[in-house]
Amino acid sequence: MLARAEWGDVNIDFGDDKPWEELQAKLPPYPKTQDLQPFYVSGIAGNQYLVDSHAINIGKDGVVHYTLVVNSRGGASNTSFEGIRCATRERKIYAVGSDKAWVPACNSGWQPIAVRSLLSYHRVLADEYFCPLGISVRSPQEALRNIRNGWHSQDDSSGLQ
Repeated sequence: MLARAEWGDVNIDFGDDKPWEELQAKLPPYPKTQDLQPFYVSGIAGNQYLVDSHAINIGKDGVVHYTLVVNSRGGASNTSFEGIRCATRERKIYAVGSDKAWVPACNSGWQPIAVRSLLSYHRVLADEYFCPLGISVRSPQEALRNIRNGWHSQDDSSGLQ
């Protein structure tokens, strides 16, 4: 059944109203350092946040998939393969990196994205890079353009490059 609205001579289809179904996410190759694109989170974030420029994918289910690398000032590095669902403002971790290989995440389920945290990289990825105005980007190139424009327009006071 299709949801419809009618105003005078104007009919608008909003698509069918069947429940959303998540498609299986395919794990990308493990990220290479030269493919990592930094992005700005906030002036108080002490970590360096990067996405793999070759692993951003917009699924037919509306989920933006990406590989994330977080480097701490102390030298620790965490790698994960994640997804953001723009329509519901949720995030999911599919796998984590271990010895340059993927390990499925435990208890991987959809979680709401924090609205107010200045340290939430999920919030920044959703609001500024992957889901501007709450709508999913149309292509990996658009997501990367948003990241590059956002990164260059922000003051990087974290000292990480």
